[in-house]
Amino acid sequence: MKSLSLTGKINLITAGSLALGLGIAAFVFATSLVSTRQDMSNQALARQSELLYASIENFMLIGEAPVALKFFTDLRQIEGGYQVGLYRRNGMGAFVDNETIETVNTKLGRQRFEKKLSLPPMVSEPERPYFESSAGMPPETVFFRWEEAGRSYDRIYRPLLNLPKCTSCHGSDHTVRGVIDLRSDITPFLSAQRAAVGLSVGGFTLMMLALALIITRFIHIVVVNPVRAIGRVCSAVSAGDFSGRVEAKSGDEVGVLAGTVNTMVQGLYERFELTKYVSAGTLSSLAAGQEPRRVQRSLLFSDVRGFTSYTERHGADAVVGILNKLLEDQARIIQAHGGDIDKFVGDEVVSVFAGEDAAERACLAALDIMDMAKRAAEYDGLAVGVGIATGMVIQGMVGSSLRADFTVIGDPVNIAARLCSVAKAGQTVICDCSYDALPNKKRFAFKGPFKATLKGKAEAQRVYLLVPRDVRMGVSL
Repeated sequence: MKSLSLTGKINLITAGSLALGLGIAAFVFATSLVSTRQDMSNQALARQSELLYASIENFMLIGEAPVALKFFTDLRQIEGGYQVGLYRRNGMGAFVDNETIETVNTKLGRQRFEKKLSLPPMVSEPERPYFESSAGMPPETVFFRWEEAGRSYDRIYRPLLNLPKCTSCHGSDHTVRGVIDLRSDITPFLSAQRAAVGLSVGGFTLMMLALALIITRFIHIVVVNPVRAIGRVCSAVSAGDFSGRVEAKSGDEVGVLAGTVNTMVQGLYERFELTKYVSAGTLSSLAAGQEPRRVQRSLLFSDVRGFTSYTERHGADAVVGILNKLLEDQARIIQAHGGDIDKFVGDEVVSVFAGEDAAERACLAALDIMDMAKRAAEYDGLAVGVGIATGMVIQGMVGSSLRADFTVIGDPVNIAARLCSVAKAGQTVICDCSYDALPNKKRFAFKGPFKATLKGKAEAQRVYLLVPRDVRMGVSL
């Protein structure tokens, strides 16, 4: 499964965090809105029920039950969003028959109220669970939500207590005389509430999207874009391009990281320049951390001839410039033939060739160096002498703990250096070991063998002059 990019992760985290945070805020807001509206509705119902309670009580105390009946009848006809009702304690509607009148007349022992010939319509049955809670023991005021004919109501059951001052008419064998039923039509409020919640959710959604875009853009500018730039620079470095740098001017952690990467790239570039002329074989040996070992190698030493007189005729800048040009051209030729630049010693180049055809490639490199030096007019009389030797050498790290070189030591190294010193301008002198190591001698033109006295050798050494094929003149050491 492909993992998300950094941009995708940031977008996901930003959107998720905003959705969670704003979602919780929207939920709390909507819940608070609903709760506040419900509390206000309940408080209004409670106040209205208290007014009804006081009105009924006052009417009944003065024996004006007909007035109370007319009061309830008039209230039912008012279009104010409220509906009122009154139940007896047994759940029957009050004033719908003559039962209460007969009971009161019996308690008083006289015909206090006349029976009604026309009765109001029957009221609906009460909602039993809520009614029983209100009319039960102890009596309590009950609020609940009620749905009827597609409309919603907040409803209250308020118990009408049988107070001591009421017992003369209603008896003292019960605590609750009846239950006041007051309902408020909240359908318009619920519609407005749903609209408000919908608008709030829409507003929060738009706010979340806007904040997500702003935050994502900000994070891209301060984090993602610099990280991408760092990635591009690192990718370029891995491909060998050290020219890129990270443009980061901020002083935060990302800016510090960018500066560190730029410093690292500069350091890698400097080290890369130092290893430009070292072959892959030497680099792999260094990377592998190989121990010193004896190996068969061909050594090529080249030295500039006429350099002392050249320095006397030219200024310092010209001397350094021409020397660098000459050394660079030689190094490029040696590298093209698979050789390693071991070191530069003044105007001398020390190179090493490895492999079964090492001697052959060293000779080819020497011929190209001679041809280059002869054809380059800008060298102003400078020439090159080359010495080549082949044999067993010790290859490894040589030096101190502060500075060490990966190089070769041994008799073939000394012989190649001595052959280079005896070679005249434009000559390539090779030892008999290199000559014998050539698999196809017909590929080259040689003069010799000659006897050459080398420093450090008691006996004269047999050597050959490697010459271009078009050279037919006699040569001497």
